[in-house]
Amino acid sequence: MWLAADANNSLKTTDFEPLRLVIVQHTVSSVCHRFIICAAELRTLQGYFLKNLKHDIPYNFIIGNDGRVYEGRGWSVIGAHTLGYNSCSMGLGFIGDYREELPAHAEVTPLMMERTQMLLKDGVARGVLHRDFKIVGAKDLRHSDSPGSNLYNAIRQLPYYDHENIFHGKNCEQIRAMFQD
Repeated sequence: MWLAADANNSLKTTDFEPLRLVIVQHTVSSVCHRFIICAAELRTLQGYFLKNLKHDIPYNFIIGNDGRVYEGRGWSVIGAHTLGYNSCSMGLGFIGDYREELPAHAEVTPLMMERTQMLLKDGVARGVLHRDFKIVGAKDLRHSDSPGSNLYNAIRQLPYYDHENIFHGKNCEQIRAMFQD
C-alpha cells in the first residue's frame, strides 16, 4: 500500500502467541495528514532503518495522522522496536513526535485511537493477540521518551492499558511464565 521495499522478516513471534503485550512508540518524524505524505514518510523511515541499522522498519503496524493503519512488519513477525521484548510483543508506531514540550508536537486524534482499537480487535480475532492483552508505552519498559507525553496520555485511557506495569523488568520467558495455566 505504501510501496515498501522488500525486507527479510522471517523471524516469527509464534512461540509466544497469542501475544500478551502491545508496545506503543512514536516515530519522531514529521506528521502526515494525507495518504501520499504518510506513505512517503514511511518509505523515508524504512530507508533509514535499512541503510543505517540493516533491518526493516521496526514496528508491526504504524498509525498515520491521516487515521490509516499502515502495515510495517505485519502480524506474527518479530519487530525491532523494544530491546528485550521484540519476540513476545507487537510493536505499534505512531507517525510523528508526541512530546508535548515541543512547540509543534503531533496531536492524537479520535480517529487515530479508533483505528488503533480496530487493529487490536483484529489481532485478537486472528489469534495473534490474547483476548486479555495489555498495551504499554515503550517508556513503561525501558528508559525512553517514547511515545511522548501527548500519545502516552492517550494510550493510558484505553481499557487495556497496563496501569499495574506488570511487564517492566521482565524478559519474554518471564512474561510467558506469568501466564502459564
